Amino acid sequence: MAKVARLHDNLNRTQYFMLGREEIIGRPTETAMPGAPRPASIAVDNKHVSRHHARIAAAPGAGAYYIEDLSGRGTYVNFRKVVGRFPLKEGDRICVLQFRNIHPTELERMTDRDLKECVDDARNDSVKAIVDMTFEYAEMEAPKPVEAPRPQGFLEKLKGMFRRS
Repeated sequence: MAKVARLHDNLNRTQYFMLGREEIIGRPTETAMPGAPRPASIAVDNKHVSRHHARIAAAPGAGAYYIEDLSGRGTYVNFRKVVGRFPLKEGDRICVLQFRNIHPTELERMTDRDLKECVDDARNDSVKAIVDMTFEYAEMEAPKPVEAPRPQGFLEKLKGMFRRS
């Protein structure tokens, strides 16, 4: 069975994609250069998102997924900063945040709840969610191949007409 991820962002857009072994969240690139890492499969067109910001990958043999931050700016799951490989569960909220007018030490003192309230408050300009997605997946069976009807020639059509009578 194939796994399909549903990523719903803060602009009320939903993207669906087949989960492969690895998906990259990042800024789209114009051209792929030979020898360069592959482009982002989950494209986010924002200058605060790195070209390769985060990676969602399958855990070997477990049938589960994890996320890994690849940027210098940070990726958050349920408002906890991702350090190393972070296991994903259905319903996890993945965020890439932009910070304005906030000192890093002040940010470190914030609880997960405080950070969530800052992001969710539309009046607050100090912390904004550039990417705000919910990770979900559904198991889907691969479609069964449809058999093409056998071509019938003129002789076959005549035989069919005589069999009915």
